[in-house]
Parts: sequence; structure tokens; C-alpha cells
Amino acid sequence: MNRQMKLASVILVATLVLGACGKNNDSEPAAGTASSSPSASQQSEASGGDTSAIQQGTAKLQEETAKLQEAIDKKDADEVKRLGKSINEAWLAYENSVRQLFPIEYTEVEKYELPIFSASAYDKVDFDALKVTAEKLQVALTSLLNAKETTGSTSELLTKAVANYKVYVEEQADNLVIQTKVFVEAVKAGDAEKAKLEYPKARVFFENIEPIAESFGDLDPRIDARLADVEDESTWTGFHRLEKALWSDNSLEGMEKYADQLVKDTEELQSKVKTIELEPKAMVAGAMELLNEAAISKITGEEEIYSHTDLVDFAANVDGSKSVYLAIIPALNEKNPDLGTQLDQQFLLLEETLRGHKTTGHYVSYDKLTAEQIRLISDQISQLSNLMSQTASIL
Repeated sequence: MNRQMKLASVILVATLVLGACGKNNDSEPAAGTASSSPSASQQSEASGGDTSAIQQGTAKLQEETAKLQEAIDKKDADEVKRLGKSINEAWLAYENSVRQLFPIEYTEVEKYELPIFSASAYDKVDFDALKVTAEKLQVALTSLLNAKETTGSTSELLTKAVANYKVYVEEQADNLVIQTKVFVEAVKAGDAEKAKLEYPKARVFFENIEPIAESFGDLDPRIDARLADVEDESTWTGFHRLEKALWSDNSLEGMEKYADQLVKDTEELQSKVKTIELEPKAMVAGAMELLNEAAISKITGEEEIYSHTDLVDFAANVDGSKSVYLAIIPALNEKNPDLGTQLDQQFLLLEETLRGHKTTGHYVSYDKLTAEQIRLISDQISQLSNLMSQTASIL
């Protein structure tokens, strides 16, 4: 199936699911049935108790993060790994309460806590990267410590969600340009080994926001087309043109023009995302598209057919979808908190599965996975996509 047909089928699924968005799913208790909802005073007392526990948990997390920063400065890898696990355990102990009462601050802590925990499983520690992440985590924790309960109507919360997601998209586009230039420099220098290392790093930022790129006409195929997507190979450009040169042709001769064009195309994407107008339905449809395409077509290994870096793409697709989930948490808390809990658990499960295929901080080659391992990833992505589709009820 070519890319256009796959995209059409994914959009059709998203459209059918999201078509029910306008329906009112609210129900009233039957006549004569007593309400079991807590009183306003009971809710206030519960909230106050949760707030106190959150402040205590955050203070503890700040202490652990400060210890982590000291270990990073000393380049003590063993202590960094131990504290990475300790920080994760401390966060898991109260994150559900944070998600309910302070969803905006929750997304910021989650953004920086998870990379620290992931690093605890790596053989090699990137101290420079972790130092920056730990600093940002401390800032996020300070904001959480001083946070006020989120209030506002669902429409106001969704407007904020769109704004938050727009910031995320712009950040990813900026990073895409930066990392693509590093990759291209290696290609033009004829340094194949360095180019192979930088290739997946650049791909991450594109895969995080792929549905956004696909909304700009021929810009997506110029950046991301595979050989199977084009009729005339002489017109083929983008990441996969260079991927083939690196892993299949084993030669970078004549690749300078494709490298330069890739930079121009990613810069064009960077410029266009600053003007795009988003809305909640499109955000959720895009998240579903990322997951569906990963579970149905990318799972075959067709995307990175030469480099076998497919797991990098999967993880980026999941991260891109999670950014949508994190953005709409305030609205989920208002309308369907149980769904928010299910999504949180499914994201954690899938992230843990993908993390299991990392060695020395890098994903293993996709062709090393067994059929059973691939099937498990596909099933978990499909389950996550199904849960994401249910968020349509809050839009």
C-alpha cells in the first residue's frame, strides 16, 4: 500500500471516530436514585489533603534531584543510575494526585523525569545531557511546589491544550533543523560513520510531528518519501535518499545536493509550523494517525528499510502522541479522569517495552527483534491508539 493510501485510511478511521465528538455523553441519575457524589466540603477536604501530600512528595523529589545533580557533577555513573530509579519511585508515589490537581505542572515534571529514569538503564551515562535535564526538572518541581489548582471550563482548558501543543510542535521543528544540519555536515564531509550516528537523532524530531508535516502538501514527501513512494528515482529526495546511500550503497558520492535540499526543506517546515492553526480534533486525529501508522504499516520495517532504525521512529511516534495526551490532561480530568488513568498506564507499558530494546542508550537494530517481540509492540501501540480515540468524547 502506498503512503497516500495508508494516510487516507488512517484519516478515515480518525474521522469516523471523531465524528461523534459533538454528541452529548453526559447522563443523569435515574429518578429516585440518590447521588453518590461527594459534597463540596468533602471535595475541598480531599483536595487539601492531596495538596499537602503533593507538597511533601515534591520536596522529597527536589532533594533527590539535588543529590542527582551532585552525582552528575562528580560523574558518578553508579550513583546517577541509582538516583534515577529513586527519583522515578518517588514520582510514581504521588503522580496521580498531581495529574488530577495540577495537570499543567504534571506535564512539565513528566517531560523531564522520564528521561532521567530512562538513563538509569543505560550502560553509558550522558552526563552533559542529564545535567541540563536535571536543571529543568528542578525548575518544574519548583513550579509544582507553588502551583494553584487548575480551574476553568472545558473549552478554556482545550484552548490552553492547543497552545501548549503548538509550543511543543515549534520546539520539535526547531530541533529538527538543528539536528538535520549536524547530520548533513557529516554527509557532506564524507564521514559515513558519524552520519549514521546522527541520522536517527534527526529523525526523532520529524517523527514526533509527522502529521503536521503531512498537512503541508508536498513538503512531507520531499523530506520523508521512501523509494517505494516515488515513480521516478531521480526525483527522490529527503532522509531516506541519504539513508540508502549510507546503509545500502555504502557511498556518499553525489549526495551533497540531497543533503543541502534536506536542510532547506526542514527549514521550510520550521517556518510553516509557526503559522499553522491547530484545534483539538486535529491534535487527537494526528496522535491517532501516528499510532495507527506505526502499528499497521511501519511495524513491517518498511520505513527504515536500510538502516533498521525503526524502533527510534516508533518511540518518537509514541512521544509525539503523548505530547497530545499531556496537553489535554486538564480536559480529561474534567470529563473523563478514568480514561486519563488508562492512557497513563498504557503509555508507561509501551515505553517500558520499547526501553527493553535499548543497549548502551541506543535502540537495537529492528531486524534483531523476533516476530513475537514485534507483535507485542504492535498490539500495545494499537491498544494505545484505541484509548486515544476515546478522548474524542471530551472535544
